[in-house]
Amino acid sequence: MDTTLQRLCGHPFAPWFLEPLRTAHHLALMTHLGPDADGLGSQLGLLRSARLAGKEAFIVNEDPCPTRYGWLDPDGQIGDFDGAAHSLGHADLGLIFDAHEPDRAGRPARRLRDLGKPVWVVDHHPADPASEIMGCIATDFSSTGELVYELLRALGWPIDAQVAAPLYAAMSFDTGSFRFLRNQGRTLRVAAALLETGMDANPIQEALFANRPRAEIELLGRVIGGLRFADAARIAWVVVEPEMLAGLDLANDAVGETISAMIGIEGVLAAVQVKPGRVPGEWKFSLRSKTAVRVGHIARDVGGGGHDHAAGATFVGNPHEMARHVVSQVEAAIWAQVGPATGQPGRGPATRGQA
Repeated sequence: MDTTLQRLCGHPFAPWFLEPLRTAHHLALMTHLGPDADGLGSQLGLLRSARLAGKEAFIVNEDPCPTRYGWLDPDGQIGDFDGAAHSLGHADLGLIFDAHEPDRAGRPARRLRDLGKPVWVVDHHPADPASEIMGCIATDFSSTGELVYELLRALGWPIDAQVAAPLYAAMSFDTGSFRFLRNQGRTLRVAAALLETGMDANPIQEALFANRPRAEIELLGRVIGGLRFADAARIAWVVVEPEMLAGLDLANDAVGETISAMIGIEGVLAAVQVKPGRVPGEWKFSLRSKTAVRVGHIARDVGGGGHDHAAGATFVGNPHEMARHVVSQVEAAIWAQVGPATGQPGRGPATRGQA
């Protein structure tokens, strides 16, 4: 099989995609750096179902499972590269969940490729048509968890309560507790089917949305205190300075979670957050927007990725200059798609930061 050829399939799934999964004996499951509940839940759901179907499957991620998601994995099935890399040598096929760029899976994907193993992606984010990837990109799904549910059905593999629970968690996380459905009833039908397995959704909802550490609440206060606004307060933006994190014991993804509060402000159509990256000197900007405004292209134009309403990109440089540039780009998008705010003169957009 030519692994340099981009192969994307949606739903229903193509036979060339399903048959290697059915015939593989050992599946290596990966997700992106800084794993979240969608990637982890998708991995665990497929892992448990594959084992019920008589397959050998194992998880090897670049990063250990974040403490905040430990409840997803009481049996310790989520392995990381530093502790479980030896398993990769047994794989017939590697699958990366919730990312369409193999490099985002880090060392596990690189090790598999060095060993000459095929590495495929299973994702719901838009991909560059010129990307040389293989696997399944299906952007009409609300989450990778929903995509994996349909994949398991197509494979004919079991979906019991133990399989359903992490898939439900993945879907709930990526839809914000089913607030962002893209007007698709299918997502709720899938959630209902998962519930009908006998799984209990209540502890999942509480763990995802009602169990934030106190340090994260303090961080949220600092971020809100640093907020600025532009375009007649239709844009909320902030640069999360390293000193904002001082003295706080935080998970890797804690800063990114605060952008949900920013986009939740009345009248705000888009939120921009610039935060420190994984290594010194690296930064990342994140974008969120409400239904009326699409902002994903702003991240994609600089090599980032994501959806129309949730996207981001990593960069090296001055975070304040980048923040002003991105806010200007977001403002231009709002003016092009929505128009000026009531009472604003009919001129082209320009950033007007307000303390």
